[in-house]
Amino acid sequence: MSPSIQPVSVVMAGMLSALHRSIFHEDPWDTPAIAGIIRITGFFGRVACENEQPTGFVMALDLGEECEIVSLGVLRERRRAGGGSALLASACREAKLRGSRSVVLEVAIDNIAARAFYASRGFTSVGRRPNYYPRAGRLVDALVLRLALTGT
Repeated sequence: MSPSIQPVSVVMAGMLSALHRSIFHEDPWDTPAIAGIIRITGFFGRVACENEQPTGFVMALDLGEECEIVSLGVLRERRRAGGGSALLASACREAKLRGSRSVVLEVAIDNIAARAFYASRGFTSVGRRPNYYPRAGRLVDALVLRLALTGT
């Protein structure tokens, strides 16, 4: 069953925070942080739901000619079921509609599954941020990935 994809609004901040905590337990974002992101000019986001239960989300910022995905996650038990692909495709469509030429995001260098997911969708590495993501008492680098939206 394909998830339904709905726009994010500020009233969803608490739900998104709980979802973020379930997905990114090492670095969860609290409700005020997510509400603050939603209120940034240029914000757009989507939530994936199955049987009216949230299973994933994407949050992005329109930076002009480029959009940044600030967070994208899917519950572990719902991965590889199409939700992440639907969320990413929705964010990329919105970015293109807004006139962006590319989408950029960061991914932890040790997140092999996410790196493969983004590579399979055309993202390429354009940079590295040292010591970016917390991991059990240490920090790991982030790769900066970019997808050109021309011709997509």
